[in-house]
Amino acid sequence: MLKIVSLDIVDLISFPAGILFVLKENLENNSVKVSFYSFDISTNKIATVTKNAYLLTKFGASFEPIAKQLGDYVSCDTAKLWNGQTFIIYSSGEMGVFDDRGQLLRTGDLTYRDAPARDVAIDNNYIWSVVPSKNLIIKYSLLQNRVVMRIGGDNSTTFSNPVAIEEYDGYLYVCNQDSCKIKRVKLSDYSVDEYKEFDEPVYKYLRVGTNEFVILESGVYML
Repeated sequence: MLKIVSLDIVDLISFPAGILFVLKENLENNSVKVSFYSFDISTNKIATVTKNAYLLTKFGASFEPIAKQLGDYVSCDTAKLWNGQTFIIYSSGEMGVFDDRGQLLRTGDLTYRDAPARDVAIDNNYIWSVVPSKNLIIKYSLLQNRVVMRIGGDNSTTFSNPVAIEEYDGYLYVCNQDSCKIKRVKLSDYSVDEYKEFDEPVYKYLRVGTNEFVILESGVYML
């Protein structure tokens, strides 16, 4: 594994040449400074990027009105929906949907049995999210405004404090903080297997082409 950075990462997203990440710095006056950086796979080098470059990558062409309405545009996870709209969700379960002009169409809370969901992976017309406190993942229909499936649960060992989810090539990749494992869910039959295991908690998994990235407790790595 190649260690990229070990500082306080507050967001990590992919772009065609590599990854963009946000670092947080606590200042003496109790304020917080965030800085934006890129890691280029072809050169293995880190460079500073502008806030607008980060926002464009995260939210698309309508990033300006979306970021203005959100205020905290760093802490949320986001994905493009099947209809071109933008879905955002915070770790509190608060979610929102924006149209292609950046206008807020819908807001609310995504929960399962009163526990907040977080993160987002798109599966055709559905959204998958993790529910850390319930040790499960949920399949949610925006059209029906309800959870249509869950995998895992309080008495199941399938997931262990799952904190992030991504979809690639017909599989969901679920990062489990407590077991230090990435579990993989096959969307064609919902079978679950173990994809990778680490010696410390794993908080996020991303793929850029054939290159894989994770956030572990000790930092960001390219596998």
